[in-house]
Amino acid sequence: MRYFILIACFIFSNAAFAQATKWFPFENTNGHIRIPVTVAGIDTFAIIDSGSQVNAINLAFMEEHGLEYDSHQRINIKGAHGVKERKIYREIPTTLVGLDLNMEMVGIDLGHHQNGILLGAPVLNQFVLQFNYPEGKMRIAAPGTFNLREVGNLEMRAQKGSGQPLVKVNLNNEIERWLLLDTGNSGGIYMERIVATSYDWLKKYPSEMGLSRGVNEVANVEYFQLPTLGFGPYTLENIRVVVPAEGEAMDFGDRYSNVNSRTRGVKISGILGHDVLKHFILTLDYNNGLGHVYVAP
Repeated sequence: MRYFILIACFIFSNAAFAQATKWFPFENTNGHIRIPVTVAGIDTFAIIDSGSQVNAINLAFMEEHGLEYDSHQRINIKGAHGVKERKIYREIPTTLVGLDLNMEMVGIDLGHHQNGILLGAPVLNQFVLQFNYPEGKMRIAAPGTFNLREVGNLEMRAQKGSGQPLVKVNLNNEIERWLLLDTGNSGGIYMERIVATSYDWLKKYPSEMGLSRGVNEVANVEYFQLPTLGFGPYTLENIRVVVPAEGEAMDFGDRYSNVNSRTRGVKISGILGHDVLKHFILTLDYNNGLGHVYVAP
């Protein structure tokens, strides 16, 4: 995916911002952060997704507005529930936070056509992002604006190869695991079934069956309430945890990624999403794997 990153670096230079933008509102739609953008002259929304390794355009948005773009290349995109071949579209005119861009994006399914595009690693790893979840606003800062190496209070790292932000959490005061910090996930914790069964959580705590819809497929899942979650200096109670149903396959580490990528890093045991993050003001240095959270007084 080198071409995505090179284009993003060229367009999103640090000089585009005077250290940090002003706070601007975002929409919280079913746990997804959306900001207004313009694509091909059409007002729409971009989903901010720290768990995605690509930028993407919604196929439903293209169909709704009769958009067609050159596509001379395809890649296999791995979602949480499977792999599908997807087209890469070029020269998509996009206006994002005041910048006029021509972007390359992968065509995927993002639900309703009002979700025009998805912004992942090729854009997000150029900046430090601040999300004020309780007040529904965010801002974008140049690298180095905040000294997160000193003040960061999350144990984080950037995943080798993908650069995805990983955070270490304490599960029920019994075990620590690395999770993908995913602003594009609407749930609380989505993790490997083996972790839950190893500590008998599915027997200790009432559980129910349900469905999970990924970018490629739908899968059966089981969910329950975990008594405690340690997240940085904070302890949260009664967190909803989702695990794959028995016999269901799941890949937490490579959502919206190029299946041909060979680089591997630390073992990822699951995903941490909106239902945890919604309580905090989060500062995220995507590229360096640094983070800070606090609760506003």
